[in-house]
Amino acid sequence: MKPQADAAPGSQWQDRLDAARRSRRWRALALTALAVLSAGLWWAWFGWDTQRDVDPVTGASSGPYEWWQVRACIVSWAILAWAGTELLKPVAVILIMPAAFTASWILSAALSDDSGLWAIGAVLVAVGTLGGNAVFVGLLRLLFRKRKTSAVPVASSTRQP
Repeated sequence: MKPQADAAPGSQWQDRLDAARRSRRWRALALTALAVLSAGLWWAWFGWDTQRDVDPVTGASSGPYEWWQVRACIVSWAILAWAGTELLKPVAVILIMPAAFTASWILSAALSDDSGLWAIGAVLVAVGTLGGNAVFVGLLRLLFRKRKTSAVPVASSTRQP
């Protein structure tokens, strides 16, 4: 049966159309939020820190990122990936988070690099975040699938009188 465009309010077809529209809007909103928040991880933890640290004794330079920035980004990423897998399909989380994060990295790196090496860095960031995110989301799926299946009570074979 085909849904009718002029379905009466409150009818079965109208209810289905409304639910489908809400579902599509909600999914689009969730996907957009995931992309914006994933891009925001770069800017919140790394994008603002561009100064390298130089040791006055040895003259060696390090940075620009500190250990706490990396750890905070990983924890934030994990929380966002977990929330994403609760709301969206895992494949969307696996693909969108690294793409948005890498796009933010590209924006900041390409504007400050005259050598063109930012393109190699972009590939490394993309491959690293995609691989790490795929493994993490896979582990989340295994953990929560196991937890959900173990929460189901097992039927007892003995009967109580």
